[in-house]
Amino acid sequence: MKQAVVVIHGMGEQIPMDTIMSFTEAAWVTDNTLIGAGRPDSSTGKARTSNAIWFKPDEQSHSFELRRIATESVPGHGSTHFYEFYWANLMEGTTFEHFGAWLKDLLLRSPRRVPQGLGWAWCMLWLVTIVAGLAFVLSLIPSEDKAWYWYVSGGLGSMVLAYLVNTYLLKYFGDVARYVKASPPNVARRQEIREKGVALLQGLMGIDPDGSMKASQYDRIVVVAHSLGTIVAYDVLSHCFARLNRKMKPSQTQPELVAMEEFVRKAVGIDGAQPDEITLERYREQQSRCLAELREQGSPWIISDFVTLGSPLSHAEFLMAYDKEDLRKQQERRVQPTCPPTLEYDATTKKRHFSYRTEDGATAPRTPHHASLFAFTKWTNIYSPHRAILWGDIISGRLGGQFDLTVENKSFSGIDDIVVLPEPSPAKKGVWPPFFTHTKYWAFPPNWKVGDVVPYHIGVLRNALNLKRQP
Repeated sequence: MKQAVVVIHGMGEQIPMDTIMSFTEAAWVTDNTLIGAGRPDSSTGKARTSNAIWFKPDEQSHSFELRRIATESVPGHGSTHFYEFYWANLMEGTTFEHFGAWLKDLLLRSPRRVPQGLGWAWCMLWLVTIVAGLAFVLSLIPSEDKAWYWYVSGGLGSMVLAYLVNTYLLKYFGDVARYVKASPPNVARRQEIREKGVALLQGLMGIDPDGSMKASQYDRIVVVAHSLGTIVAYDVLSHCFARLNRKMKPSQTQPELVAMEEFVRKAVGIDGAQPDEITLERYREQQSRCLAELREQGSPWIISDFVTLGSPLSHAEFLMAYDKEDLRKQQERRVQPTCPPTLEYDATTKKRHFSYRTEDGATAPRTPHHASLFAFTKWTNIYSPHRAILWGDIISGRLGGQFDLTVENKSFSGIDDIVVLPEPSPAKKGVWPPFFTHTKYWAFPPNWKVGDVVPYHIGVLRNALNLKRQP
């Protein structure tokens, strides 16, 4: 069987296939551990210097601009197909009206609603806004004492500001403003992006547009997303699982589901469960077993991993909710899925579950609720710490404090948060991260070549993808 990797690009005017081609180079082409060096190059028959790939038609995306990238077969497994979920074209036409409403919301909020770690950036945003506004107004005030260059500098400054707004704010942060804010002008675009993403994943899982199911050519799907694409991916996964949740047919025997729910109760210490060897590694092992059991029951859900890179989901309380309290309320009400899933009380079993009974009786089969996808799908978040706003990646951060399960002030996170750029080690303690690492999560240093020591952040990404299919 084959596996599929769906790559979701971030904000900005992305060119079709640019993201997936550079990503595939880092994840597959240059990884000399995937296929033995003694095996000839599958394209030339000569000695191997890299891993071969082929561009093939992409029937799933329904776009002639896109191709799927097919690889050689890994020993013991089939080949890997890389797909790009391209959505930048759906964000065309961003105006300052779209961006201005979001900017106003960012500025006109209480300092108590600014997440920890973003305080300096928020203050800097205020400072730039005030200085730019004052400079523009003062340049327009007529005065006999002003020399001609005051008016010229005011005009030039306005032109530079307009250029920066159009080039950077609208084309990059305009995407963020339009996607995260559910105002009337944005709703249709958000819907179109999500529908397109859900359709792509369902097609890869063997589900036709009319809802009929057939056998998928894949036995595993990995979704990996960067920057704003991580919010898009999170929404697409959430809505896709909710749709497929209705197609699940639970059986009478569900030992792995039962074990997972007991594990989660122990992890947060509720319903009389006592913590016992509660670790992230054990949780992720149980996720694999739950996914296998789910598939045995006929579910089409085969998304084993969700990998986020430079994710603004770390600021979810800032971007997707009014504040942290509001975010937690959305999660408790199953609007925003958590990892592990949100629990609800069952009066029959006298315990809390992330599943519900489909029949009467304490031993009746149970169906996972619509927001429980992270009981089956592992979530790995790769981020770079920041200093002085521009060094590192201020957009990214840990997700454990945003999307963990919290019950009665006790929390457990099933998200594997991994720090890169720089590599966390005692020898590098206190070392500043590189300048603006947000676009460097799969970038190699200059002059790097196959056979050199693999950069730490590339190794972390390859381990998260797990293309050699180790359990």
